[in-house]
Formats: sequence, C-alpha cells, structure tokens
Amino acid sequence: MSNARTQRVTATDIRNGRIRFPKPSKQLFPAQKLTVQGVLRGRPFSGRYDPRTGPDRPRSAVLTVPTAVLKLAVQADEVLAVTKGAGGTYLID
Repeated sequence: MSNARTQRVTATDIRNGRIRFPKPSKQLFPAQKLTVQGVLRGRPFSGRYDPRTGPDRPRSAVLTVPTAVLKLAVQADEVLAVTKGAGGTYLID
C-alpha cells in the first residue's frame, strides 16, 4: 500500500505522543499489538502499535511515538504519508 495516510495529527496527539491511522491504512500494519521500528521525517524511533479492534466497532489504530520526536517533526493539522520500508521499518513523512 503506497498511499497510506495518517489521520490529521492534532495538538492533543502531539502532546500524548501518538499518531492515529484510519481503517484503510491499518492494512499496512500487523493485525496485533506490537513494537515497531519507524522513521518519522528522518528521525528513527521505536513505538508501540495498537490496531484497536474492539468487540463493538473498529477504532482508529494508534502508534505511540516518543513525544520529543513528534514535537520536532510534526505540526498540528498535518496528515502524513506512510510506507513500509526494508526490514519492516515504517517510514512516515
């Protein structure tokens, strides 16, 4: 999937160190919770991915990113492109 996107990153997302993914972008990630390696605009990080599949309804998936990395790389209201790179690393720009 080459055109995966995040949801709009909010100021609250940045404060809480998270990036959210809509249902179509979840296909790029594994179906279970796990730690993934990523590169956010040239800054490597390790974060926890949670697909958040609930019994009542699917929710937006969440990737935790160190707050310091997120604050340096992203501004509120941005939508980021996501690809899966070599070795399973997620590239977010």
